[in-house]
Amino acid sequence: MTLKNIDISLELGQEIIVGPNNERARITKIEFHEKSGEISINTTRGPRKALTFRLCDQSEECIDSHNVADKYR
Repeated sequence: MTLKNIDISLELGQEIIVGPNNERARITKIEFHEKSGEISINTTRGPRKALTFRLCDQSEECIDSHNVADKYR
């Protein structure tokens, strides 16, 4: 399927999934570089270019919980 447009909404504090091990990270800063046109984001797991991460579903796997059993209650 070919997309004709795409809208992406990123927010400070939003939780995303990064890296080959699907680690959770929070967005701490969003930067736009005028000369290159690139968008980069800083996360709690380090900086990365925009679109090199996965968005979390609005499910239990993105909710911070200290007790793993809480997602089954």
